[in-house]
Amino acid sequence: MKRFEKIISGLIIGSTFPLLLGLLSIIIWFYLDKSEDRPVIYLIIGIFLGLIIDYKFLKGWISRRFDLSIWFMAAIYIIYNIFVFGFFMGLPVFNVFLGFFAGYYFGNRICFKNVESKKHSKIINQVSLFTGLIMTLICISSGFMALVDNEAAGMIKEVLGLGFEVTKSMVWGIVLIGGLTLILANILLTRITMINTIKK
Repeated sequence: MKRFEKIISGLIIGSTFPLLLGLLSIIIWFYLDKSEDRPVIYLIIGIFLGLIIDYKFLKGWISRRFDLSIWFMAAIYIIYNIFVFGFFMGLPVFNVFLGFFAGYYFGNRICFKNVESKKHSKIINQVSLFTGLIMTLICISSGFMALVDNEAAGMIKEVLGLGFEVTKSMVWGIVLIGGLTLILANILLTRITMINTIKK
C-alpha cells in the first residue's frame, strides 16, 4: 500500500509542472504569436521545461511528500481543478472526484506524522472545507457561464433530450441545486476518504 501511495503521489506531483507550463506556453502562443504552425512547438517547450523541474526536484518532493508545505499542496490541488474544469469545458461534475485525491493524501499525511487522534476531526474539517471552497468557486464560474450564455438552455434541452423548452428560471434552478449538490458531494467525498484512509 505504501508503494502504491508513493506512486500515486509521484504521478500527481510530477505531472503538475509539465501540464502547467505546457498550458502557459499555449496561452503565450495564443496571445503573442497565433501562428498556426507553432502551437505544438510552444507546447513541447512548456512540457520540456516542466520535465526539467521534475528532474531536478521531483525525487526530493516524493521523499518529503508529507513534509511539503500545505500551501504547496493546496496550490497543486487548485491547479488540477483548473485543468479538469478546462478539459471538460466548464462542466464541474468531474471536479468532485478531486476530493478523493485530497482526502487520500491528507489522510496518509496524518498517519505519516502520527498526528494525535484528538486532532483528526479538526484537520478533516479543515481539508473538507478547503476542497468545498474550491468546488464552490468552480461551481460559481460554471454557473456564471451557463447564465450568461444564451445557448445554455438549448444545450441542456438537447443533452437531456427534453421535450419542452428550458427557461431561464430552470437554468437558475439547475445552477443552484446542481451546484449545492456538487459542493456537498465534494466535501463528503473528501471527508469519507480521509476517515477511511486513517482507519486503514
